[in-house]
Amino acid sequence: MFFGGSPVFGHTRFHTTRRGFNTRRSGGQGGPQEQGFNLAAIIQLLPVLFLVLFTLIGNSPSEPVYSLQMQGKYNARETTAMRGIDYYVKSHSKFDREYPKGTYARRRVDVAVEKDYRQFLENECWRERLRYRGNSGGKKEVHLKSCMKLSEIWG
Repeated sequence: MFFGGSPVFGHTRFHTTRRGFNTRRSGGQGGPQEQGFNLAAIIQLLPVLFLVLFTLIGNSPSEPVYSLQMQGKYNARETTAMRGIDYYVKSHSKFDREYPKGTYARRRVDVAVEKDYRQFLENECWRERLRYRGNSGGKKEVHLKSCMKLSEIWG
C-alpha cells in the first residue's frame, strides 16, 4: 500500500496517444482531487530522509589515528606489540584511553600499522631494485635497505 492505491498517493494511470503521453489520476471518491501540500506523503518519506542524513553524517572524513613518520601533531611514539614497529600518535594519554593495551581495538591498530609499514617497505624495495638495475655500473654488492628490512621483519 506504500505507493499503490493508498489515499496518500492515489491511483495513477498512464495512457499514450499519438501526440504524447498523458497521465490521469483517479481519486477514491470519484470527484476531483485536491492539488496541494500532502502532509501524509511527507511523513511517510521521513524515515528515508533520516537514513540518508545519518549515512552522510557517519561517513564524514576523520583524521587518521596514527602516522608512520613523526610529523606535525603526530609526535608521540608507540610500538606495535607483535613486530616492534614504531609509529606515531597525537597523544599517549588520549591514544591509551581510546585504544587500551591488550584490547581488540589496540590489536586492530597494530595490525593496520604493520600492514601499512609492510606495504611501504615493499614499495620502497621495488623502487630500490629499479634504481639498482638502472645504475648497477658494475657494482658487485648493493645494499637494498628496504628489501633487507622487509626480509628481516617478515622473513
